[in-house]
Amino acid sequence: MTYKRPDPPRTPADRFPLAAKALLTQTMPAPRRPGADASGARPVAAEKMHRQNWPLYLFLFLLPLQNIQFGYIPNLGAGLNFLNVMFLTSLAGAFMVGGRLARGASLNAWIFAYMVYTVISMFISNRYVGDNANHFAIVKDHLIGMSVLFLVQMSVRDWKTARRMIIAMMLPLPYIAKVAWLQHMSVASWHYSDDLRIPATFGLLGANEFAAFCVTVATVLFAFLLSARLSRVWKIALAVGIGCMVMGVLYAYSRTAYVALILGLVTVILAWRGRWKMMVPLLLAVAILPAVLPSSVVERFDSTSVEETDRDESTEMRFVYWGIAWDNFKAHPLTGTGFHSFQHPEINPYVKDTHNLYIRTLSEGGLIGAVLLLGILLSILFAARRELARAGSGTLHYALALGVVGAWMGLVCGNLFGDRFTHYPMIGYFWAFTALMLKARELPREGIAK
Repeated sequence: MTYKRPDPPRTPADRFPLAAKALLTQTMPAPRRPGADASGARPVAAEKMHRQNWPLYLFLFLLPLQNIQFGYIPNLGAGLNFLNVMFLTSLAGAFMVGGRLARGASLNAWIFAYMVYTVISMFISNRYVGDNANHFAIVKDHLIGMSVLFLVQMSVRDWKTARRMIIAMMLPLPYIAKVAWLQHMSVASWHYSDDLRIPATFGLLGANEFAAFCVTVATVLFAFLLSARLSRVWKIALAVGIGCMVMGVLYAYSRTAYVALILGLVTVILAWRGRWKMMVPLLLAVAILPAVLPSSVVERFDSTSVEETDRDESTEMRFVYWGIAWDNFKAHPLTGTGFHSFQHPEINPYVKDTHNLYIRTLSEGGLIGAVLLLGILLSILFAARRELARAGSGTLHYALALGVVGAWMGLVCGNLFGDRFTHYPMIGYFWAFTALMLKARELPREGIAK
């Protein structure tokens, strides 16, 4: 007798056609997370909000407003002035935020080494100059300005915070332009004279330093406007900020700043992936600009000459200072004569600055100081180029890297004929933009700024 296996029980699916069977046997989709899109991933807008370093926002806002710092904010003595108090509160806020420095950023190590050697160099100067009572304050202010690089890195943990940092640096620009315009109108004339050179909000520095600040900010904002996908409100705000800074450069009558701004903007265009789109506007600007600039600005620009027979007194004396600084470097090649020593009569009988950061660094810091400065500058450039390659087109990450490349070119050019590196109101925003660029690759994926 043969055993016959009983048929398995029929299921409801056996009573449907094959197409119906396929639908019944498909895996059910996983439930969608709240706030997620169709793919199950959270949209960019659903960004976790971190703690904010509010003192740093205020610090950045007031940093270039030197007239307010010393005219309206009281100095309580015992070191309780604007710079010290705002730096310490911003530093405390950075630790409370719980952020950290960008990983793998060699620039942080170069800056730290530079800071340590600057303090050592301050003591070296005691051997060569007599009156060094203000050296500590100068070193402190210089290093606090550089520390903005660390404060911003430690305070930024998402793109919303990064955009707020940028807004804090854009807010004072219309006020700066207003002060510059009022000062210009009080001394305006058809033809150029040195009386036209206005410092705007940089009352304790000068027109050259104010113009260098404007070059940095205008170049970075131009990169944002050119390359980032931004809302219309952001684009209007950027255009206003650029206009404010370009006006500042024009009416500061700094010939170095004119060249630095041109080099910075051209560098941004050449480094931008969509640079071909700018060729026609660039050609139009070159053709139209000379006709619309004030005559005093054109006269100031035309007065630039390095030919020995055509140099003005200011240019001629710079060659004299450079010769003295070079001789001082040859006499003390390793460590130089110490920080801020060149302006003392023991080193320079004219008691003037070199008007060239690189030659002054050789004279005061020797080969050690020169290597550290070169390491910082190259580290910024290499980091910016690396981020340009990594960042996606149209992102704020890409725009930051592009802006830093252009600002770096302007900074390197400006330091050929002055000090565009030491004073905190002038250099603070450059370090802030650089810090945002370094931290950008560690932030969550960004959306369009609104």
